[in-house]
Amino acid sequence: MENNSSIIKVLAPAKINLTLDITGKLPNGYHTVDMVMQSVGLYDEITVEKKETFGKSKSVINIYCNKENIPCDKRNTAYKAAELFAEKCGIVCSVDITIRKNIPSQAGLAGGSTDGAGVLVALNKLYDTKLSTDELSEIAAEIGADVPFCLYGGTMLATGIGTDLQKIEHSFKLDKYFVVLCKPPINVSTPEAYRKADSRPFSENIHSKSLIEALMNESETAFFDSLYNDFDSLLNLEDVQNIKNTMNKYGCIKAVMSGSGPTVYGFFTNPQQAEASAASLKETCEDVCITKVCGTGCKTE
Repeated sequence: MENNSSIIKVLAPAKINLTLDITGKLPNGYHTVDMVMQSVGLYDEITVEKKETFGKSKSVINIYCNKENIPCDKRNTAYKAAELFAEKCGIVCSVDITIRKNIPSQAGLAGGSTDGAGVLVALNKLYDTKLSTDELSEIAAEIGADVPFCLYGGTMLATGIGTDLQKIEHSFKLDKYFVVLCKPPINVSTPEAYRKADSRPFSENIHSKSLIEALMNESETAFFDSLYNDFDSLLNLEDVQNIKNTMNKYGCIKAVMSGSGPTVYGFFTNPQQAEASAASLKETCEDVCITKVCGTGCKTE
């Protein structure tokens, strides 16, 4: 029977963008951003099992997933995370990684990134490497721009290419709201979305400033007025507008697209209105859930 100490389970939360401004483009082709990211309580479940490495000279990484459309090879962010972790720590890593996807893919919710972050957390414990979150974040930044945030979680300002992070300490009770998440039956390619950003001037009005001020002052009106996503108007997706209209019909305070989309999140104060909105959205969209914000990133069970 397998020793339980050789198996770690991690809950990896999704994220939404409270603000997202595209501020420029670097010579290497990467875009710079200014955005406030927030963890929400929709989790992928990552189970990592450490296998015997006796006699093995290189890492063996096996990925399993409950969703057929998710690649289980080197294209998977979880695979990249395990491979890079082994390389950086100078270890032979032999693991089975099982991903139970609850976060929709290609949705603007950092589903792949949070899986990668979850794997780093699990491997750090399994191999007793004792890396701090900051040290794990250095590895995470080489995997993908959203992966460091998914390690920390909570409410954070992200600048640069999205990897320069600053925790936003505030007393505004965001967890009193109900958050409805809805992904329409379309996918958005993040690289293609950013290419569209080159067709117009980059943001000069940075929305994170007013949002952070609203959080500090516990100003509900200013907070909701500050929610913003550059990609919303840039992509101008009909499915997104339809979801917003439905949410607004059921008393949503504010509905905004997350990341490069196409998922829309809506804040509600009334649970019955949130449930009615979700029920209506499920008539046309498969990926709908009601959740709340959360204050942590990937965590072991």
